[in-house]
Amino acid sequence: MLKVREWLWPRNCLLCLARAPAGKDLCTACDQSLPRTQGTCPRCGAPGAATGTSAVCGECQRHPPAYDATRAVFRYAAPVDRLIQHLKYHGRLELSRVLGGYLAQHLLMLDEPLPDAMLPVPLHVSRLRHRGYNQSLEIARFVGRELGVPLARQGVRRIRATAPQMELPRDQRRKNMRGAFETSGTFSGMR
Repeated sequence: MLKVREWLWPRNCLLCLARAPAGKDLCTACDQSLPRTQGTCPRCGAPGAATGTSAVCGECQRHPPAYDATRAVFRYAAPVDRLIQHLKYHGRLELSRVLGGYLAQHLLMLDEPLPDAMLPVPLHVSRLRHRGYNQSLEIARFVGRELGVPLARQGVRRIRATAPQMELPRDQRRKNMRGAFETSGTFSGMR
């Protein structure tokens, strides 16, 4: 049925509208032009580390975060930033499948064990009410299903509304999030 559907209604690339390969959302050129991460700190994901090294950045050495590692497929740059903004602010929920597909594929390619659980970053009730959905939850649903990793949807709760992160400089983002979340489960020792 999928082959017939692809033949009758072939997909166009979500970025340039050119014909996309069967079963893909982006054409080959757009897929290859995505700003994939390289040379980032393995702890916080900040850019600038030498390509291929596992060296932790100076900030993480001075002030280690409460987590062990960050894994990101892309840098927040064009055109990924546009995809994320369309998912978050324009109701383009199909983009959670696209972005989640890249994340699932990335996690499978790493020489690391898969996570024990997926914990989507929750929105405050007021923001969830306004937006109508949580983009992190939508992406996590797809990744969890693709990888066979359980979704701990109620594992983290946002207890304080915060200013949007995109409006703040990097040094104020951590302060903005302080005390905004609480966990409702025991995740000690889990990935």
